[in-house]
Amino acid sequence: MARWGLRGKSLFALASTCLFALLIITVIGWSFVQKGQELSAANYANSFTQLNYQRILTPVSREVALAERFANSMVVKAWLKRPDDPVLANAWLEETQGYLDAFQNHAMFIVNDATEQYYFADQDNRLSLTPTYRLNAQKTADTWYFSARQAKAPFDINVNYDEVLKVMKVWINVPVREQEQFIGLAGTGFSLDLFVAQFLENQAQGVTPFIINANGDIEIHPNEKLTSYNVRRDRSMEGSVYGLLDDVPSQHRVKAALASARNIDGNVVTVRVQQDGHKQLMSFVYFPLLDWFVVTNVDLENVSIFDSSLVLPAVSVFVLLLILLLIVFGFAVERLLIMPIRQLQQSAKTIANGSYDVSFHVGGNDEIGDLSQTFNKMAQQVRNHTKELEERVQERTAKLEESHEKILEAQRKIGASIDYASLIQKSILPDRQMRHFLGDDHSVIWRPRDVVGGDFYVFHSTDDGFLLGIVDCAGHGVPGALMTMLVRAAIDYSIVRIGISDPAALLKLIDETLRSMLNEEVSANKVATNADVGLVFVPKSGNLMRFSGAKIALYGSNGEDFVKYHAGRRALGDRRLGEYDNTDLPMSGWTYYMATDGFLDQSGGEKNFGFGNQRFETLIKDNAALSLKEQAESFESALDQYMGGQPQRDDITLLLFRFDVNNTHL
Repeated sequence: MARWGLRGKSLFALASTCLFALLIITVIGWSFVQKGQELSAANYANSFTQLNYQRILTPVSREVALAERFANSMVVKAWLKRPDDPVLANAWLEETQGYLDAFQNHAMFIVNDATEQYYFADQDNRLSLTPTYRLNAQKTADTWYFSARQAKAPFDINVNYDEVLKVMKVWINVPVREQEQFIGLAGTGFSLDLFVAQFLENQAQGVTPFIINANGDIEIHPNEKLTSYNVRRDRSMEGSVYGLLDDVPSQHRVKAALASARNIDGNVVTVRVQQDGHKQLMSFVYFPLLDWFVVTNVDLENVSIFDSSLVLPAVSVFVLLLILLLIVFGFAVERLLIMPIRQLQQSAKTIANGSYDVSFHVGGNDEIGDLSQTFNKMAQQVRNHTKELEERVQERTAKLEESHEKILEAQRKIGASIDYASLIQKSILPDRQMRHFLGDDHSVIWRPRDVVGGDFYVFHSTDDGFLLGIVDCAGHGVPGALMTMLVRAAIDYSIVRIGISDPAALLKLIDETLRSMLNEEVSANKVATNADVGLVFVPKSGNLMRFSGAKIALYGSNGEDFVKYHAGRRALGDRRLGEYDNTDLPMSGWTYYMATDGFLDQSGGEKNFGFGNQRFETLIKDNAALSLKEQAESFESALDQYMGGQPQRDDITLLLFRFDVNNTHL
């Protein structure tokens, strides 16, 4: 038995339909339809081109005439020569307002060549004696004017986007001359969108009107991507009428038609061209006012201007026969192709929904029969692979769950270690000693960025007095906390050696001790080991205390005055050794403040800037008269309000203290 395959069935049905339809079309009048269509299209193109020519000629001629009258006005010329004359200025305003009302878009411009001042007015910009701006030959946006002033033509028309005025206009530029001398440029502009809308309105299907210039560049087209506005003066085939054509002979015919249309002003010249893969018509009429050509492009395959009543009887018979043919063809395709394919589609959807127990059976010794057997084999393979994949997924899932549990356990241990480290770090802070010795004469704000941090404060008491200060170690979190332990050890060691009465000497010894503790080769290249420190020694007798700092300044206020005692410019452990000096300052009547840079650098506010020294100093002045506890609350409230929703960037420490010589704690 001969095999009648799927391809043979489809080709037989399709070939039978096409041959029958071709025969009907040929018999009824293929030639008549084509000739009638082309003749009607040519007549329509001629009429439509003439209509568009007249439609454009009237408004453009009117605007040109008005612009020339405006430029040749005696009042305008007199004012350009004497712009500072108030009488002429008022006369010019009155004269120009009349032209402004008469122009199509109520827009005008004028340039005084002597002053290079540009005046512009439209519906949104009132006419004024104040220039819109001053032209500059160095600016690219103003080169149009300096080119126009060299032109000898009575007027010039162009389409451009004014970068200064932010408007898209068709500009009419008319030189203003007084006894052959160029004194300015005047004109008007009207909306390109309105111009295009008026020109392109009521287009018929398959008919495309557009405008080209003398070089063949497309100025106006329904497809804006083809216009020279978007392909600005590119002498390639893009953006020109020649770029629309498929072959060189068509380009030659268009060039000849343009030359012919230029010689017979006002008459339409129509030629056949090859465009978009098939034959089309192009009609041209010359528009001398703008040195443009009005063009109508008629697509003979898509145009709908032929009188269908001429072939209506034949078409009706053809349609009826075609419907009958399609019904027969559809029935055959349904039985031979669609039904088996639908069954195959349903089986495929069943597999896609996750049910792989599918068996597709279609009889027949053709491609669909082979496809059904192949589909059944594929379904079996899918079942086998799915089962294997599920087993692997279960195995991998068990391993992932085991790994997840290990990660959670490690995370719990790390969290517990960090929490314990926080307790250790808090235990070295001298809160109890400071409460015992200082009482209400001090207050501390200590806010690590993480659970542990790199800031801490110190307090030491001896028979001579006591030492207090703050330290900001490099780093945050665990690295910063480790540095605090190292620096704390260096401070304790240095105090044992030289005491607390000389803060500057103490800073130098702490710096030396810190450097000796670290491996210089490792720390210099990989680890930040510096620390900012501010120290104050308060003696048990006298009214002067002593301050020295490494990058941490001391602020003071007595409620009226404000003072800032600067610190050394280099931190402890910096690459270069710092120089630190003592500063003696009064105790009685003053409140003192030391803060790490975490407070001053905290970002926030509307512009997300740092808190800053100026804002910090203002805060001190405003709160210096309050108790230290109230001041600390005010400082924290101001910082929180400034931060808003911003995260804390660094560890924050602020130490406030005040003393009196009669204070019993001393």
